[in-house]
Amino acid sequence: MQRIIISVSVAALIAGQLIAEELQLPRKTIGQVKPLEHTEAQIRTGYINWDAEGKNSSSDTHAFAVGGHVHLDSKRWNGIMAGVEGYFVEDMGLQDDDPNKVNGDFFDANKEGFATLSQAFIDGKWGNTEVKIGRQRVDTPHADSDDIRMMPNYFMAYLLTNTDIGGLTLTLGKIDQMAGWENGIDARKFISVEKVLGAAKSTNGIYLASAVYEGIENLSLQAWYYDIDDIADVVYLEAGYEIPTDFATLSFALQYDTASDRGDKLAGDIDSSTWGVSAEAGFENGLALTAAYNSDNGDTGAFGSLGGGPFFTSLEDQTIDAIGQKGDAWIVGAGYDFGQIGVEGLSAGVVYGSFKADNSYNYETAETDLSLEYAIGETFNATLAYAIVDDKTTADSDYDQLRIILNYNFKALL
Repeated sequence: MQRIIISVSVAALIAGQLIAEELQLPRKTIGQVKPLEHTEAQIRTGYINWDAEGKNSSSDTHAFAVGGHVHLDSKRWNGIMAGVEGYFVEDMGLQDDDPNKVNGDFFDANKEGFATLSQAFIDGKWGNTEVKIGRQRVDTPHADSDDIRMMPNYFMAYLLTNTDIGGLTLTLGKIDQMAGWENGIDARKFISVEKVLGAAKSTNGIYLASAVYEGIENLSLQAWYYDIDDIADVVYLEAGYEIPTDFATLSFALQYDTASDRGDKLAGDIDSSTWGVSAEAGFENGLALTAAYNSDNGDTGAFGSLGGGPFFTSLEDQTIDAIGQKGDAWIVGAGYDFGQIGVEGLSAGVVYGSFKADNSYNYETAETDLSLEYAIGETFNATLAYAIVDDKTTADSDYDQLRIILNYNFKALL
């Protein structure tokens, strides 16, 4: 689940791919002694502590790990380049001897460190059309990297993107498999997306199509369609508008998400209808305020995602789709950029959220998130996120979660 999506909050970041835009002439490419365009690398250290209270106080877990990745891209030749990335996560031997006390979010299915080929793709770019095939990072409303643990989510995907029409990005694609901390089976393995979504067998994956329009100043529009064979049809719509003023930048957004089961209904009955609204204000003095609301009126609750999901009210732990039935959620928050008082790279935020089913006896939870981030350019960033979750039902499943991620990013030209 994606957490703390609002602008005042923080998430662990990794260096983005740098891809050469110019086409390489055959002689120039072949004549290079070293064919790689660049390398990117990151060293990441993470700590997580899940502290249960009330009836579940004996189920505390924690984990400490070191990891990172090395990414290599070739030069482009006739518009085509290749990329490969290796990711590793290492248990530093500081875990509890009791495996039940180890937080599995950082590790593989055996709660151990691992190494995996996280990316391996071919990318072709000709004019305004790009084709990317293979293991890669994908960020769409219902399939995303959600990079808030040791390793983000990765996907086996086939994507075609075109920007011939000014301001309009069109995408067609297919997603077959998912690796990473949220596939729910084994983070180091690429698992069929149908199994990740709860189906007993694999089918034909997810076909997707989207249109994102940003051709009008301060306005953004997007529409996504997901065809999940024998599971569901999913439609996601979003509109956002930004209003610059003399004292602040105001942002407003609307979203609508609907899903219905189809075919053999391998993941069970699905009937969701979720809408949301958000408002944010960013002031010149470094203060930012935000508020958002989501409501679902479907029979089975908001539709889940391969990753954090698109909903405006998603926090560090809670999301509206976690309710699993009709319900609503709202959040309010504030953040501050300390660069306005001379402390560059430091920001902090606090968010409070409520998540409640129509029948609150079944689900009613409040969450308070505190976050702190410090960055030195693009080289180093540190994130601390502390979530206090208050279960208001008779289950009394309160808990706190502390997450600390440190990243050191570097590049080496070869």
